[in-house]
Amino acid sequence: MADRVISSEADVRTATFSPDGRTLNGLCTDGKLRQWDLGSGALRKTSAWEKDQSIAAFPEEGDIIATTGSGGMITLRDLQSGQEKRRVAGPSGRTVRSVAFSHDRKLVAGSSRVEGNSRDEVMRLWDADGKERFAVPGGIGGTSALAISPDGSVLAAGSYDTDLRIWTTRHGELLRRVQDLPVAMFALAFTPDGRFLAAAGVDRIVYFWDAKTWKLTRKLTGQPEMISAMAFSPNGKLLATGGFNDITSQHPVSILLWNVGTGKVTATKPAPHRVGSVAFSPDSKLLASTSGEKCVRLWNC
Repeated sequence: MADRVISSEADVRTATFSPDGRTLNGLCTDGKLRQWDLGSGALRKTSAWEKDQSIAAFPEEGDIIATTGSGGMITLRDLQSGQEKRRVAGPSGRTVRSVAFSHDRKLVAGSSRVEGNSRDEVMRLWDADGKERFAVPGGIGGTSALAISPDGSVLAAGSYDTDLRIWTTRHGELLRRVQDLPVAMFALAFTPDGRFLAAAGVDRIVYFWDAKTWKLTRKLTGQPEMISAMAFSPNGKLLATGGFNDITSQHPVSILLWNVGTGKVTATKPAPHRVGSVAFSPDSKLLASTSGEKCVRLWNC
């Protein structure tokens, strides 16, 4: 059982904490964003968007949300006020499926399909003025995960062609293409200090690459299911991973808490279904998890 449960009127896909740690944000399957007071669990606010808009990014930092439409426009909104912060003109007539931000929110990355081609992806990066810096080949079959390094210098993406691509955000130069992964990666995350990039997916392994040499430095094994969600605690000491059963997403699974320094599992938490998201509170003391239920589960770390 979770240490606490916050109930929702609709199934919760993804949860994040507000930067001040007082609010829990939940993106729900009915297309609405719900925000609860973390102390009392009371619902503070419910927000909805236009029917032609879909959520493209909901970062763990809990300060911003991105929606996209069929016209290619990316709209960034402040999570607390709901106010539109900026718009980025994406590829005309192409829906941007995956979006990531730099930590200072000046850079926006997004992937979309090549026009007239249902398989090939293009990865794009826009600067603070909304100007497109580059558009480069992003793989075949779609983008499975996306992340920008804490200092904003590197963009990493996993593809359903099982390759991992890493570009410089300045010019779009391909720094490394990892082609020896046997399966697709569903989760990417840089360590808070930016020294390592972690990736995890179908084979239940968490891979760590050195973010300077791009050499594989370690592997963490022990997750019993395919990994669908991953997050580092803000203090960099803990890693949370959650998975899903390869037979059915409705099967009970596990959330593992890892000690990043030792690579050992420090705790195992139960989840009733596929884990949609894991997120740490700003003080690294709480972990929130979602599994497609009408609630968010909270765990003391």
